[in-house]
Amino acid sequence: MPRIILSGIMRNKIDYRYFRQIISQYLDHFLEERMGVLRSSDIEPVHRMRVASRRLRAALSVFKSIFPAKKTRFWKKEISKIGLALGAARQLDVQIRFLESLKNRPKDNFNTEALIELLKKRRMRAQKQIDIVLKDFEVNKVILGLKNSLKEICPGANKQLIDAFNLEKGAIILKRLDSLMEFGPYVFKPESVKELHHMRIAAKKLRYALEILRPWYGARFDKYIRASRNIQDLLGDLHEFDCLAATLSDYSRKQNKDFDNAGIDLIRECIRLRKGIYVKFLRLWKEIEKSRLWVKLRKEI
Repeated sequence: MPRIILSGIMRNKIDYRYFRQIISQYLDHFLEERMGVLRSSDIEPVHRMRVASRRLRAALSVFKSIFPAKKTRFWKKEISKIGLALGAARQLDVQIRFLESLKNRPKDNFNTEALIELLKKRRMRAQKQIDIVLKDFEVNKVILGLKNSLKEICPGANKQLIDAFNLEKGAIILKRLDSLMEFGPYVFKPESVKELHHMRIAAKKLRYALEILRPWYGARFDKYIRASRNIQDLLGDLHEFDCLAATLSDYSRKQNKDFDNAGIDLIRECIRLRKGIYVKFLRLWKEIEKSRLWVKLRKEI
């Protein structure tokens, strides 16, 4: 989590500096990774810029009552395009790295290298799409428009909107918590791939809202941030193995042949690793329920 230093919390109330600082800092984190994504062969700038795009969109969602609705929708739409392009590249990076860690295993007759080469070609196409989206992003003047809107947030301006936000920020958290809890029934259904993936997204949105509003609520929010982050991380790992298993099956189908024993073993390895992650997730969720953590969060706000 990037360090957010804010001076806009006075007398137990958020003032105009809060919005300017947090959006500006998230925007800076987003832009810092741009050149690394365009020029570097390192996969980490892609991951960091993707996360930064998520945080920036989350902040715009949390503060949507402060900024003009039409502009906010436009900014989020354009930032989302970058996030989707980065997400496609990131998924390929993760799969390639995992397969490369397995290709030298003894007694593995599955043609791992051929699949890696195929994924690398897809990754090159994904990079071209990233370059196009980033270029369009510059043309659309998203950054300039957002920065100009930030300048308009000043003492005396938007006071009514800011006062309203101070009253509604608790409801923002509750809405995201409710969205997470909607997927509670699927916690005990490991085969619910789609629902558990959406649960991860809900946990991510809750986590980012909690992080954005932490300066107002203080350190007592840390335990809720940790819990939502742990849910997000475990379900994210779960999703990666679901995607990898789908990639392997798709590769086999397009090769017009069934898996050999080595290929079947690789699928089984994915299933085994996924099961281990699911067990950790289930244990975490039960601990959260036992501690009544989400009940406590509702009382805190």
